[in-house]
Formats: sequence, structure tokens, C-alpha cells
Amino acid sequence: MKRAPWDGIFLDHPIGPIEAKDPLSAAAAAVRPGPRSADPAGPRIGYASAWEEVPQRSWSGSSWNLREGLRKVSDTVDIGVEFPAMTRRALRVANARYKNGRLTTSWWYSPLTDAYLSAALQRGLKQQSRYRAVDAVLEVEFLSAIMPIPFYSYADCSWDALFSSVAQPAMYADLMELPPSNLLRRRDRQLAMYERAAGIITMSHWFARSLVEQSGVPPQKIHVVHPGFSAGRTAAAPRPLPDRPGPRRRLLFVGRQNTSYAFYRKGGDQVVAALSILRREYDPELTLTIVGVDKWPLDGPVPDGVNLLGPLPPDQVSRLYDEHDLFVMPSRQEAFGIVFTEALSRGLPCVARNSFAMPEIITPGVSGALVDSEDAEPLARAIITVLTDDEIYRQCAARAPEIAAYFSWERTARDIADVIAGAGSAPGNGVAGS
Repeated sequence: MKRAPWDGIFLDHPIGPIEAKDPLSAAAAAVRPGPRSADPAGPRIGYASAWEEVPQRSWSGSSWNLREGLRKVSDTVDIGVEFPAMTRRALRVANARYKNGRLTTSWWYSPLTDAYLSAALQRGLKQQSRYRAVDAVLEVEFLSAIMPIPFYSYADCSWDALFSSVAQPAMYADLMELPPSNLLRRRDRQLAMYERAAGIITMSHWFARSLVEQSGVPPQKIHVVHPGFSAGRTAAAPRPLPDRPGPRRRLLFVGRQNTSYAFYRKGGDQVVAALSILRREYDPELTLTIVGVDKWPLDGPVPDGVNLLGPLPPDQVSRLYDEHDLFVMPSRQEAFGIVFTEALSRGLPCVARNSFAMPEIITPGVSGALVDSEDAEPLARAIITVLTDDEIYRQCAARAPEIAAYFSWERTARDIADVIAGAGSAPGNGVAGS
């Protein structure tokens, strides 16, 4: 079989995983009941996001849902950036180049885009401060703009953390079809933002450690606030949890896999190989549903037992959690893994890699299993161990409502608002496992 250019690109991350931490433990989460009304005496927050053409999809839905959550608990105004169609088109054209015989564009990572974002955010801040001053700005994802008033960043990872998980940053940039200089410049821009920010709010304790140990951010500047999730959340009454009696045979893999490289990054090849072992040696009726892939990303035909679905909206993905017996995604690089929280909120156990923030979501023997190896055999054993453990399924079903309550954008918004207000009482604040 021909070796793919990305085989072996990912390394064991130098920032090892923290010891598996149950997100529902008293030390990690204290869910405060009920929505909190916006405090008129609290700070006025300017919310800074780079909105996609469909704003609800920005940062996989996180940007939109966090803003809506903050509006319920604080005086939050939008200073985010929308790209008019002509501006977006001009930036694309200005950064177009031929790569591997086809035209690509790196507009999102270009100096022109950075300059446009910074200018647009400054304009938005001035407009919102015209009648009442904005006291602090919250930037989300990798915006990395330096603002003239106290500002905070909320993110799941950094360029330092991403670069150190690959064999060579230049190779990583090449797979992303970007000039290496653009990514390195973005990293330097991000480090400058960290130095000037009033605080860095991270999605995980793992990322908090990376900021301290890799980027030199002072620990007292960092606050840990786990994110919420969106799939399946509606105004309607919640669906009853499904029963999953044995034999359990239906595996599920979900992710944004628009390229073969992305499928590899999420560990899809390892899951397919494990399925082949399991169908041959354990149960030929085992199946695997893959969501997010619109064409088969590996060599050869689609294997028996694999059901390939394309990208699906969140409500349809939520239904799939109820129709399967185990979620499996041993990602080689995973900034946080909101998809795991979505699965667990429906009582679906998970198998993931013992890396990045995944041990902060999945507790072995309670909500699933973690694997350390790239080989298919250990993954296959972990899958069978979970599928046949009735106690794990009992615990997952019992914990699902608490998981759903904890991993909500309303709770996330309350905790972030507390950080910005200077309360310092958000659950999980501080750097754990350092």
C-alpha cells in the first residue's frame, strides 16, 4: 500500500495528558442551578468573533452559542467581524496560489486578513462604546488581536501546542496548503496577544499546562472553563435516553473530515482497521457509521460493515448518538473534543486517545476507555471491553443528564462572565496537573 504523505507526521505531544479527571467530580465541576440574569452593575463585554458566512457555524457553532449564553448572564455586545462578499472575494484572490496543480488560497491566515480583522474590531469597539463604554473584550478562537482596553481570549489550543504535536511545522503547513511563514507569523502574533491580554481562558487543563510550559504564560493569568456543546439542544423537552441492551454492535465516528489527511488526524484509519479485526475475530455483525466524510478517504473500496455518511446538521448527528452503541474517535490531534461531550450527554460511551484534553472528558471504566497506541489491536480490545461492560452503560445512562447540564453554554457563559468580572470563582479555575 502506498504510504500517505502524512503517515507519521503526528508525535506524542510533549505536554502529556493530565491524569484522567471525571468532569463531574466535585473538584472539576460545581454546576450552579438555573440561569442568572444579566448583572447591570457588571462589566460591559465586547464579544469579538470572526463570523463565517453563516454565523451560526462559526468555530463549529461555539462562537454563536457562547455569545448567546453571555447575553443571558451579562451585558454583552457584539463587536465581531463579518466579511462582506466583495471583501472576502478580494482577500481570496489576493492570496491565491497554485499548489499540487490546483488553485488554493490561504486568505484566512494572511497579513491582509489580520490587518482587516484588527481594524474592523477597533471600529466595532468604538461604535459600541459611543453610548456606553465597553469595559472588556472577549476574543474567541485564534483571533489574537490586541485591543486598547482589557481583553481576554477563549480558545481550545494554540499554535505552540499544535506545532509541537507534528514532526515538522513546515510539513504541517504544507498539508494545510499554507505557506509556513503565515503559520509562524500567526504564532508570533498569538504570543504577543498572550503577553498583553488581561487573561487567557482555556477550554481544558491540558491547554492551560501547554500555555505555561510551552508559551511562557504566567499561571495566574490563566483560567480553565470547559466549553458547552450544541448538538441536540432544542427548546423542546429532551428526548428520553435510549436503551442499549446487548449484543452491542454499532460503532459511530463523527468529525469534520473534508480531506484524507483530516480523517487520519482524527484516527479514522485506526478505527477502520480495528473494525476489520473485530468483524474477523469477534463478531461479523459489527458495523461502523462514519459521519462527515462525503467520499471514501482510504485506499481501496469502502469495507464491509462501514456506512459512509456525509456532513450532517447537529440535530441529525444527535439522533445518531441514540442509534449507536459506542462512539470511537482516537484523534491524533484534538484541541478539546466537544463531540465526546455530545455523545456522553446521550449516554453513549466513548473510546478516545489518552492525549490532549480527552482524559478530562472520558473516565476509563466509567464513561469509556482511552488508548495509548497507534495500533489497531489495542483499539479493538478497548472497543470490545466497553461494548461488553454493562456497568459502563449503566453509569453512562445515569450520568447523562449531569453531563448535559455541565457541558452547556449557559454554564460556560456564567463562568467566563465571572472571570471577566474578577470573581475568580469559575469551577476549574487555575492550572491543574502542572
